Amino acid sequence: MRTVADRYRLSAPIARGGMGVVWQGSDLRLNRPVAVKLIHQDDLVTKNDATRRFYREARITARLRHPGVPVVYDFGSDAGELFIVLEYLEGHTIADLIAERSPLPASWVALVGAQVCAILAAAHEAGLIHRDIKPGNLVMCPDGTVKVIDFGVATTLGAKEFSQITQTGEVPGTARYMAPELADGAEASRSSDLYTVGCLLYELLTGSRPFASKDLLTEVDRSRREPPPGVGRPDVSRALEGVTLRLLAKSPSHRPKSALEVFENLIPLVRDLPPLPGLIGGELRTDPVHMYATAIRNIGA
Repeated sequence: MRTVADRYRLSAPIARGGMGVVWQGSDLRLNRPVAVKLIHQDDLVTKNDATRRFYREARITARLRHPGVPVVYDFGSDAGELFIVLEYLEGHTIADLIAERSPLPASWVALVGAQVCAILAAAHEAGLIHRDIKPGNLVMCPDGTVKVIDFGVATTLGAKEFSQITQTGEVPGTARYMAPELADGAEASRSSDLYTVGCLLYELLTGSRPFASKDLLTEVDRSRREPPPGVGRPDVSRALEGVTLRLLAKSPSHRPKSALEVFENLIPLVRDLPPLPGLIGGELRTDPVHMYATAIRNIGA
């Protein structure tokens, strides 16, 4: 069992991403669970490139102080590997949720989408574009809260604080969830982030991506040319289907203007949440996190 930096004991791998392996571990000094993301510097083109990209992800994630973004505890190098130590999240990725429970009840879809938009509103206000919102980069915790993870390909809007990580002609993110204008060479924007929220809502509602194809190039081409098919669920309100399809509009000018606007469209649809056995545990009314949220909801009311 390996210990990183004489402090973080690794126990089991959680996931493998585009820039390394995430491990479940424990902080031996503070006696708390942590997640440790490791990357061997040889895994990227050069040592300098690996260091720059990994350090950049750590700084971006640490910059966002929001309940929906995992806390960054530490960053460094150990035995030729770079590491980021993050808050450990219990729960399931939304990708797992879709695979096991789709289609999801409409009210839960609205709740997941509203939380993601609240997180994106914070990121966009800070001048950050995530560029890779997708089910595998979202975690639903046992108390029903959703966390956005993996800011490895995030970019900034005009600011020089974070260096760019992509080369000319390189498209970051996941092609199957990419806004159509990005395939045509446009810059990532708040609107392209919102398009990915539309993909997320559609997949939660139907169990399938809006332009799904086994062939990647076919799927990307369909996203550029075809209108998204309807959700096809009689239990889904016109309001929820409408905001989902507007988010999937080909032109950014036809999408909602901001994450706040999408949040305000979704939050009235979060009502009468049915139980999700095995995913959401306990009596949430007495959960301390929910108690806290209920209290602060009254500020400025």
